[in-house]
Amino acid sequence: MNYRSRAVVLLVAFVTNVYAVPPPELTALQQQYEFLVAERVTTPYDTGIEALNAKFLVALTNSGDEAKKAGKLPEVLALEEDKKRISSKMPLPEKDDETTPETVKKLRNVFRTESARIALQRTAAFAALVPAYMAKLKALESTLTKGDRLAEAKEVMEYREGLGTAVVPTFVGKEFTNTLGMKFVPVKGADVLFCIHETRRQDYAAYANETTGADSSWKSQERDGIPISVKDDEPVVSVSWDDAQAFCLWLSNKEGRKYRLPTDKEWSLAVGIVPQEKWSQGATPQSRAAEAKEEFPWSADYPPKTKDKVGNYGDSAWKEKFPKWPVLEGYSDSFPTTAPVMSFKPNKIGLYDLGGNVWEWVEDWYNVQQTERTLRGCAFDNSSRNDLRSGWRHHYGPAIRRSNIGFRVVLEEKAP
Repeated sequence: MNYRSRAVVLLVAFVTNVYAVPPPELTALQQQYEFLVAERVTTPYDTGIEALNAKFLVALTNSGDEAKKAGKLPEVLALEEDKKRISSKMPLPEKDDETTPETVKKLRNVFRTESARIALQRTAAFAALVPAYMAKLKALESTLTKGDRLAEAKEVMEYREGLGTAVVPTFVGKEFTNTLGMKFVPVKGADVLFCIHETRRQDYAAYANETTGADSSWKSQERDGIPISVKDDEPVVSVSWDDAQAFCLWLSNKEGRKYRLPTDKEWSLAVGIVPQEKWSQGATPQSRAAEAKEEFPWSADYPPKTKDKVGNYGDSAWKEKFPKWPVLEGYSDSFPTTAPVMSFKPNKIGLYDLGGNVWEWVEDWYNVQQTERTLRGCAFDNSSRNDLRSGWRHHYGPAIRRSNIGFRVVLEEKAP
């Protein structure tokens, strides 16, 4: 059922109640609400999907032409099939299989991400209408009661209570992409969804552009005169723990969901080392760091094998730009400083850069004195055996900003 149909159902459902004709004031409110749903929810969503479909058809056609020139029949046929689906307003397959050509997979992933973003905007727009509508119904109920129109007031009350939270639809799934295009996946043992990548400059810019007084250190960072984190898809750096908290609050308010930093334990669950750590009462990130096992995000090997690019660390590319700093000998990841998020292979649950690129703030205090916050994951300038261990923790005061510190967020709701 689309949003316009849902609004109409809400309107006509009333006449099946006790009274054949609802109070005229209620009818007026319902009509206003239906108009707003159409104007702010249904029409923008339909327009967005139509534009996405048109753009996708062009991409499919262009890719199809290239596949024809290359003589790739299976790819041509798969692209034509998707064109038929989109033209007929049929959904794409929910999952791709091993027979799906890579070109088709990439195009579908872009389409799915964008359609999820549009759907989330629709949900947010719908949710934004509900509080005012419910308040008006409550006010009408009060007005009718004061006017001694008790039967009609009761009817409005029953109608309002009958709506409840069903006015705002929910969507349930194992993965989720929010309005900023940040993708979240579940982590076994954690009651949150993890963003698969570190918070990007483009994500943080959306917050900073809408927030008066946001610190601007993140916009321009250098190390020995060399720029760090300059592209939109690179992790934002020079953000404090307090800055990260402000971002999470802004995003939570923006979408009506609960975003926050992961806890130390949730981060350990994400990287897969909880069974090797002590989580008894009184243990702290500091004590767990002191007992961290010899385990790395990629394997048990240190340094990583030369042929494998397992993450963004202090490698030979780093040494070329920063010859005075320590280096991970025999390893090259091709990035002297920050790399675009998701530049390397994800771990087995689909999370990127749990080792390297930037240190990531987590929620916990580092020690019992509660003077510093905890960081996980190490950064592009780290090369030591100690720093690169998955169980190692760094620590700074919550107001500290550095060019190798960023963060990632989690979502408490397992929806939509």
